[in-house]
Amino acid sequence: MVNKHEMEFCFYKLGMSGSFMTSLIETMFKADVDNLDLLGKAYPGLVKVIIKYRGESGYWQDLVNRWNEDNPYHKLVA
Repeated sequence: MVNKHEMEFCFYKLGMSGSFMTSLIETMFKADVDNLDLLGKAYPGLVKVIIKYRGESGYWQDLVNRWNEDNPYHKLVA
């Protein structure tokens, strides 16, 4: 099962996010550690997804697998 923050990230990866969420996620990717920490105060779940995506081996593949199980018509590729 994909949580709501992972769902937002998957929509981003599919190019289906709104302009605000797209800008927010792109800002998180550009942020240094201190600024990512500040963003995490407002968006802790989404920052956690970004951190896992960047540094946790196997996380993206696992997320893709979970997403594809729940969403057969909007497949992601790892």
